Amino acid sequence: MGNVTESQKKLADDITVCGWHVIKVLGDEQGPGFGYSVGLFHSYQHAEIIIVGLKLDLIHSIINSIAEEIKNGVVYHAGQYYSGLIGGYDCYFLEVDKDYYEAYVGQALQYYSGTLFPLLQCIYPTKSNVYPWQSEWPEQIKGLQPVLGDFKL
Repeated sequence: MGNVTESQKKLADDITVCGWHVIKVLGDEQGPGFGYSVGLFHSYQHAEIIIVGLKLDLIHSIINSIAEEIKNGVVYHAGQYYSGLIGGYDCYFLEVDKDYYEAYVGQALQYYSGTLFPLLQCIYPTKSNVYPWQSEWPEQIKGLQPVLGDFKL
């Protein structure tokens, strides 16, 4: 096994058994907490998923739900809204700019050994259905959900 850490082994085992693994990263002074999948591209030729700014357990369960859908043949595309992922709200999928990969998805980069893989950010609205790129996005949560790519409708 060489220098494989326990967490790298669990990641690889989860991908072998389940098809994916979810990494959760605590928030700090650099930014909010986030979570992302590793293995969706390997197992299903689908983009990996990242969600920023929600409670980590909620992020984990949303990514698992999305991954189950992908496993069952659903394909999520950048530039589209999807309902049913978070009760009562539409989530927008955005292609993450490669410039953000190192800061956000280091373990996925390691898993794919530098091979480029697609990554979609699942963006959710406020309770009043405002998205981060809208002028009504509340100033006090400006940094809660950074948009990691170009928003295009």
